[in-house]
Amino acid sequence: MLTLRQIEVFRAVMRAQTLVGAASELKIAQPTVTKTIRRIEDLLRIQLFDRAGGRLIPSAEARRILEEVDRAFEQLETAIDRAARIARSDEGLFRFGASPSLGRVLVPRAIGALVRKRPGLSIHFDVLSVAQVLDYLVSGPGEGAVTLFPITHGIVQSTLVGTGRMVALVPPGSLPSGAERLRPEDLDGATLIVFEPQSVHGQMLSRFLSTGSVTPRKTHVVRFAETAIGLAEAGVGIAVVDEFSAASVDRSSVTVLPTAFDGLFQVYLHRNVERVQSRFMQLLAAALRDELIAFCGSQPREPDGIGMQTPARV
Repeated sequence: MLTLRQIEVFRAVMRAQTLVGAASELKIAQPTVTKTIRRIEDLLRIQLFDRAGGRLIPSAEARRILEEVDRAFEQLETAIDRAARIARSDEGLFRFGASPSLGRVLVPRAIGALVRKRPGLSIHFDVLSVAQVLDYLVSGPGEGAVTLFPITHGIVQSTLVGTGRMVALVPPGSLPSGAERLRPEDLDGATLIVFEPQSVHGQMLSRFLSTGSVTPRKTHVVRFAETAIGLAEAGVGIAVVDEFSAASVDRSSVTVLPTAFDGLFQVYLHRNVERVQSRFMQLLAAALRDELIAFCGSQPREPDGIGMQTPARV
């Protein structure tokens, strides 16, 4: 097999058609060029050049080899040029994930802002269940993930990037008209969509209900906020979810009310500290913070200790 250096010498000799000219072009000694050409001929078991009047005349085999080599070099140069453009511009593939509650509105909005700034960027966006998040970060293909819970692991860094409020999705006729916000006692005797107790939404709802003496008339249990939204839109019951999930609701089917609760859902950006962080990860973090400001109408609210603090299912 020929080395890249041997091919470079061969191409230089073909261009110059003298050993001296090739040596001058490559800035190496003429004996080195001579030795390299002889080595190529030994490896290929053919004669590449004839001498005529101090010049080298390429054989037919040498010309055919040059055609193949030039074609390969053109492809290589194109690849190198493209790699250089990717390194200095906005081109590339950025893969990351998010939990379902954030994957419907918040993260897509951040992606939109990101690709507007970097139009050459391609996104691979994975929506992840809680069971998938840790493996995705530790050994999966993505650079990072966005969730409503922190992760405790030796090689995972969890950064709090913002917070969101709890809101209620109220179907028509579910509450007395004129209510401006949902209090726990408003749910006494109502039909309520609830979550699995170990989930982020389940723990937040439990804390909200614990501030009052509440006995819902009936409950329906779901796993995901998206399911709760669908049931509320269908008039099945009242759902209490994070404001990011609520941003996608059909407001002709439900009324979105703030809640009388100070607890905040916390948004975390995670990455594997043992992997090189691309500049796109940093840009995503900035875009997320900007979108969180847009949700809040001001600087992101600081958590007060009431919100979700420990790893949980979503």
